[in-house]
Amino acid sequence: HLHRIGKVDSPLCPCCKREEETAEHFLLHCPAHRGARSRLRAGVGKRMMNMQGLLDNRDSFEALFSFINDTRRLHHIFGVL
Repeated sequence: HLHRIGKVDSPLCPCCKREEETAEHFLLHCPAHRGARSRLRAGVGKRMMNMQGLLDNRDSFEALFSFINDTRRLHHIFGVL
């Protein structure tokens, strides 16, 4: 998505350089963020570790923003969330 809106030059994930960086890849699959993802899972529970559970549930937002901040992936665009 960041590539499509002109925020980055390449669609390839800059963290793992293995796959296209999509929201799903960033939140659920990128191996570079395993540690932060473990903390996210602890915060929201295993059942909520899917795109709908993370993005459609207000109870997940605090843990989700902590994950985003922990990865520092979007700091150059948004700063600390």
